[in-house]
Amino acid sequence: MDTQTARELLTSQDAKKPSEIGEAVDVLYKELGTYQAIAQQVGRSDKFWGVRHRIFQLPVGIQWKIDEGTISLTQGVQISRLKDEADQWLLAVTIIEAKDLTAEECKNVVNLVLNEGKSIREALSVLAGIRFDKIQPLLLPLGFDIRLEICKVAWARHSEWGDLCYRLILQGLDVDIEAIASQLENLVSDLRKVGKTKQVSDGNEPENSVCQDN
Repeated sequence: MDTQTARELLTSQDAKKPSEIGEAVDVLYKELGTYQAIAQQVGRSDKFWGVRHRIFQLPVGIQWKIDEGTISLTQGVQISRLKDEADQWLLAVTIIEAKDLTAEECKNVVNLVLNEGKSIREALSVLAGIRFDKIQPLLLPLGFDIRLEICKVAWARHSEWGDLCYRLILQGLDVDIEAIASQLENLVSDLRKVGKTKQVSDGNEPENSVCQDN
């Protein structure tokens, strides 16, 4: 995205995804150096653009959840305040799976982490009453880090964790979906060849088949 496109996007009245706005802010920030300078060019306040830039700096999987609305913008703001990426992921997954975690509760949890040095898990348990043993993707019989990685990989591919977790568990976290699809296509092709060979050997060669030997 060039700077002119970024300015047009930020001044347009058309609906835009938070990630698109964040990308445009990022482009202008790299050119102008401050959010105040951005506000002078396209309107709004420096705080407004700073908040959206922070959201753009979240992991792409979390940005996707904000874009689709399953994590609200106000909840995304609170996630972006956390310094540690692992904490960001845990809060994001909890928001999705707990379903009733409000933006205000998120704010209180983040404040407890930033101001009092509590762990994100402790803050969520104490302030929001979150039972981590009741959160669906965390029930998988794997280590905690692996369970979070499943959500990370799925969301980064714009997919729900359930759609990917089975093959991720079986084949490891570094799964190349395109390679799997290619292997399946090759298998189908091989099976068709075997089927045709069997038809010929059984004397049931299709009538429209072409004889190779003249």
